[in-house]
Amino acid sequence: MPKIVNYEAKKNEIMEKAVKSFLEKGFHNTHMIDITNACGMGRTTIYQYFKNKHEILDYTISHLFTSLRSEFGEILEMESESPLNAMKKLIPAIVEEYHRNHKLVILVDLWLVMIRENHPSIKLLEQHNREIKDVFQQLLEEGMEKGEIRPLAAKSMAFTLFSLTESFLLQVALHQEEELLGYIDSIDLLLESLEA
Repeated sequence: MPKIVNYEAKKNEIMEKAVKSFLEKGFHNTHMIDITNACGMGRTTIYQYFKNKHEILDYTISHLFTSLRSEFGEILEMESESPLNAMKKLIPAIVEEYHRNHKLVILVDLWLVMIRENHPSIKLLEQHNREIKDVFQQLLEEGMEKGEIRPLAAKSMAFTLFSLTESFLLQVALHQEEELLGYIDSIDLLLESLEA
């Protein structure tokens, strides 16, 4: 009887092992043979799931943001009455999700290279980043409509909040210090200054 394989579970397993290889060797120094060895699979087997390491990278980016979207949805649902409270929970959720997954280190490592090479994955990353900015902007606009947030330029402030979040992500990736997660509490002070 043929063995039944859970396709998505196998893809996730390959992604996890590829990420470890990317972390150890760097993305550009990791080859598909390194990933197949880490997975304990033959090349023909792994190619049934991914054509190349770039496809694994795209899958990793999408996987991260799918996880974030799910968490976003839960937070927005729980905090539907208060856009300001939702933002206070979203920013730590983003940082903690990236920190927990350790995939951010790879994205930081590749960010400048992808921009310089105009790599197609940069468009995927930018699309997901735009979604996060849009959520911030919508929350700011909703907060102003409810009188919870003072009048301000929502698009500009959304960009600022996203940049702040991105900076935290970079620091967590570069330093891998748990202590940095404690600094997220300081963001609450900044967000309180937006209150009406």
